[in-house]
Amino acid sequence: MSKRVLLACLAALALCTEARAITFLSTQFDVTAIATADGAAPGFDSQASPPSATPISASADSVGAANLATAGAIGGPGLLTASADASAAGGIASSVGTAHFAGTFTMSAAEPSLHVTFDPTSFASGAGIGSSSLFLSLSMGATTLFADFITGLFEYNLLPGTTYLLDLTLSSEASAGFPGAGPGDASAFGLTTFTSAVPLPAPWLLLLTGLGPLIVARKRAAARAA
Repeated sequence: MSKRVLLACLAALALCTEARAITFLSTQFDVTAIATADGAAPGFDSQASPPSATPISASADSVGAANLATAGAIGGPGLLTASADASAAGGIASSVGTAHFAGTFTMSAAEPSLHVTFDPTSFASGAGIGSSSLFLSLSMGATTLFADFITGLFEYNLLPGTTYLLDLTLSSEASAGFPGAGPGDASAFGLTTFTSAVPLPAPWLLLLTGLGPLIVARKRAAARAA
């Protein structure tokens, strides 16, 4: 009975997943960066694909004698990033980086699920505030399957042969030096990847498959020698 239980456990653990790029039927990328700081001209940049080729990027900065703000965003196949930094010693500084993606796709039976990851990092000191967020919307025709902010890993099992619309908005914001709050620094960065998940044999199972014949051969050789 113990051998049967062991075999059942091995069979249950035999599959893992591998991330693969999604083949989209249509795509739209938009990136925007805005930066403002007291004592300096504001910065603004925006790009879109189409018409530009991917990947696209936007960056902006506003640099004064005592205040500084920068922002950036990147959009490309399977990837979005957004960043914002603000530092204020004698005024107010703020920045926003935004990356947006919308695309339609159809999954096959070999690619049963959608994987979206969101990894935010932020830092703040004094009168600084920094944060990143990701809003995800997944729909099938006129039906909205999911629409909310996410953190970490989002996984959704899909029906093969069905067309879906994936919409992602990644935003990073930083601000510092609010009136009466004193100097401060802040930074925020967000990274998002979106792929399909394909079941594959786990690496340890492939290793055992290769070592198995070698172990059997050694046992047979030892038995003949005895």
